Amino acid sequence: MTMPQAIRSAFARWCTFSGRAGGSEYWWFVLFGTIVFGLAILLDQAAFGRHAFFWAACTLVLLLPYHAVAVRRLQDTNRSGWWTLLTFVPLGNIVLLIWFCAPSTPGPNRFGAIPEAISDHGVAAW
Repeated sequence: MTMPQAIRSAFARWCTFSGRAGGSEYWWFVLFGTIVFGLAILLDQAAFGRHAFFWAACTLVLLLPYHAVAVRRLQDTNRSGWWTLLTFVPLGNIVLLIWFCAPSTPGPNRFGAIPEAISDHGVAAW
């Protein structure tokens, strides 16, 4: 999956918490969000001298799509999306990072069939 495809997929399924998202979809969307937030911070610094309007707007636009793709990525590794609550536990983000880097479950799992982008390449991880 390419970066534009990942962005389209994440925004098209912005509130879909069922199914699976491969590693490439998740990581391309994370990179996109990092770039967008970086630009927003630069614009805010130039315009206001602190985080303000652009940063808040990016947060509102990207929060739900990011959470949905994170849940689907966990489900792709055969883990419940409820594990995203680990972000509120000390060191929980480290555990989530390890799981986000884990390979996809080969074949169907309890959350559905393998994502198209993965099955097209015949690779079970990325």
